[in-house]
Amino acid sequence: MKRNEHPKNLPENLVLTSPQAGILKQSTMIVLFLASAMFPRVLSALKFPSVVNFLHFAFALFLFVWVLSIIRSRIAVQLLVGVLILLAISTTSALLNKAGLINVILSFLMLAEPFILLIVITSTKLPQDSIKTMQKWISRFVYIHFAFVYFQKFVLGYENDFIKGIFLNMGAGHHVGGDIGLTFSLYFLLASGVRSIWLRIFVFILGVGNIIYADVKQVIIAFLVSWLILIITQLQEVWKAIMYSAIAIPVTVFVLNLINNMYAGIRYISDMEVVTEAFQYKLSVFSIITSFYKSDWNFLFGFGPGHTISRLGWLMKDYIQFLKPLGVTGTSVFNTVWVAQESYYWSNSITGSSMYSLLFSWAGIWGDLGFMGLGIYLYLWFLVWKYICVDKLSKFFLITVFVAGLIFSWMEEPAFMLFVVSLIGLQWQKHQAEKSQRMFEKYSFYHAETSAVE
Repeated sequence: MKRNEHPKNLPENLVLTSPQAGILKQSTMIVLFLASAMFPRVLSALKFPSVVNFLHFAFALFLFVWVLSIIRSRIAVQLLVGVLILLAISTTSALLNKAGLINVILSFLMLAEPFILLIVITSTKLPQDSIKTMQKWISRFVYIHFAFVYFQKFVLGYENDFIKGIFLNMGAGHHVGGDIGLTFSLYFLLASGVRSIWLRIFVFILGVGNIIYADVKQVIIAFLVSWLILIITQLQEVWKAIMYSAIAIPVTVFVLNLINNMYAGIRYISDMEVVTEAFQYKLSVFSIITSFYKSDWNFLFGFGPGHTISRLGWLMKDYIQFLKPLGVTGTSVFNTVWVAQESYYWSNSITGSSMYSLLFSWAGIWGDLGFMGLGIYLYLWFLVWKYICVDKLSKFFLITVFVAGLIFSWMEEPAFMLFVVSLIGLQWQKHQAEKSQRMFEKYSFYHAETSAVE
């Protein structure tokens, strides 16, 4: 049999993808897209124009068009259709609420970027070499982040919120960096395939150290909550529920007590009366937003992309000099919610915690695009959960995204979202490669046995 020639009579769905130029380009685009979201703050610190922070949007638009030429899998097509429906709903909301075209583009990209990356990743099967290369580059990105973290801690002498790793001069950079560090360290420990257990433990310790030094308690709590939710979703028998609960509850209580002892006097974690009151105040954001509604259409299509408390509201505040000439539009909703947040002890930026912030993603998506937009957004994640999350670790990572979206505007944070879905997509590619290899070996064995009998 000639090189690169597939065995005769091999079923089409068993043919392993060969490393053609287009496939290599696919993995390269994935890595560049992720890099464009993770390193703009470093480039800005090196005196690149601040517009470099928008580079990932340009990549997303390019990939959105480019992927149409390589798409092969059914799940990628389903995601693409869902993303187009999301764009249609965003456009409808903009027309009803007289939002600018730039509002539609930026709002759509912020929500659709992770799905665009997953469409690119799942559009075709990657060969083993490309999968390994993609994993190596993702690992290198995080190693660079860890190098920044420990340099900031032990050389520059930074403490707590100032330890941001590669997310320099970013308000929530310590949170984003901490979450990415812990997410990767869990992945590296449990699913990287690295043979050395000591190396995997060492990288895990680096991730935990990132969390401790950057003082990102909310990430630990979000991971604990996500773990409990994952256990609930996996339960099918009563005895398993008892067994898992017997492990999960003591561990959760121990970690929470450890946090409370490390940070004595933190009432917003340990005092249930404070926790209950603060969460009730957090949920008041929904009544604030509905108080601005002008018609029943707002319940279906929201108040317009970027017109409430989505991430675009932050962009308007920080990048108005770039966005105003492009025709961006806004309302007073964001400022009203901001004032409400800063006027409350447990949520303001001085005495409070971002855990009780009124500016969180689920409320922002609903506020901007209404129940129609929120519905299609949830449907897209349902597709990811059902068809792309191939193992418990992938499902856990996705749950952390959902939980983080209840805390802050995490689901519109490009670096965080693209990094998490890149790991989920990487696991999907590994699963497909292993599945194809098993089927190939099974078919080859069967074909050999049949030939011997003949």
